[in-house]
Amino acid sequence: MTKTRPPAKTGIKLSEVDTPALVLDLDIFDRNRRTLKEKLVGLPINFRPHAKSHKCPRIAHLQIQDGASGICCQKVSEAEVMVNAGISDILISNQIVGEKKISRLVELAQLTAISV
Repeated sequence: MTKTRPPAKTGIKLSEVDTPALVLDLDIFDRNRRTLKEKLVGLPINFRPHAKSHKCPRIAHLQIQDGASGICCQKVSEAEVMVNAGISDILISNQIVGEKKISRLVELAQLTAISV
């Protein structure tokens, strides 16, 4: 069995981070969240951010907290992670091909709102 190790610890040099790893400047991240919320106030639109860049349920929850109607995922496996983390409205924005993936999609659709 492979032991899971975190890709980084606080305080190490960026060159020492094992990739792939999500690395955020939290000040910029928070500023971008505030900016998006301010730009959307009063507009008659729904927004659904794509999680393929961050692949992080915690960030997806923050995006929904900020007013997103749900999130987009690229693949069934990404949607499974988000559903398991409690995300309740997901659009898979790519084709689903093959019996195994379609079967997994059907299972997800029984747990939450899934669009393809």
